[in-house]
Amino acid sequence: MTERDPREGADAPDATGVPEATESGPGRLRVGGALGRTVEAGLSGEAVSASGVLAAIGGWRGIAEALLPGVLFLAIFVWTRDPRLSAIAPALLAVIAIVVRLLRKEPLTAAFSGAIGVAICVVVTLISGRGQDFFLPGFWINGAWSVGLTISLLVGWPLLGFAAGALTGDLTGWRKQRALRRAATLCTLLWLAMFVLRLAVQLPLYASAQVEALGAARLVMGTPLFALVVLFSWLVLSRVTRATQSSDESPAIDTPNASGQ
Repeated sequence: MTERDPREGADAPDATGVPEATESGPGRLRVGGALGRTVEAGLSGEAVSASGVLAAIGGWRGIAEALLPGVLFLAIFVWTRDPRLSAIAPALLAVIAIVVRLLRKEPLTAAFSGAIGVAICVVVTLISGRGQDFFLPGFWINGAWSVGLTISLLVGWPLLGFAAGALTGDLTGWRKQRALRRAATLCTLLWLAMFVLRLAVQLPLYASAQVEALGAARLVMGTPLFALVVLFSWLVLSRVTRATQSSDESPAIDTPNASGQ
């Protein structure tokens, strides 16, 4: 199965991997997907809720579309030990998902995005004939995010801070707020840790051709771990927002001037 892009959430994911950003007000951008939804909810002071986190990671349909291809491949592989046959079933599932959306006259962006990811996994597996290669594209995604997040931290522009700037319409304003800057750095480190942990656990399994263990690790470290990262990031940003609002609303304390008046 392909790793779910952390920008994929209640909004349709972008098949090209480019962050979805649309105008949402004067000077503001609406950053789509789970990352944008998490930052937006945290900065707005929205209370953390199970339904909110569920919506951020794509809802029940998004979870199903992220998990089912890998589950189906793994189940058939364990039964048949045939990588190529196992890869065909997820491809058919992706086609069915597109047909269902067509019949229900729903937007096809999410379905096509998922289909492209599954298609890459299927093609790689059919060419190599190795079961572990079905999970290979997920390493590319995790690696790319790891590099991007690391660079953003090294240059002092943690990605979650940049997302906060895009949402507020001031790309540099968040850097002047120490608490928000630290929160953005902490959350960006958390997202980076998720991608690095996936690579650290799963690459050895891939190298040793432990397909069943690799598939199980991909499932456990996919949506469940992703949801925990979203939840923690939301909590951190919400706490910073509440603290900032409380500070702004605190009454000013009169102090005597130099003459003692």
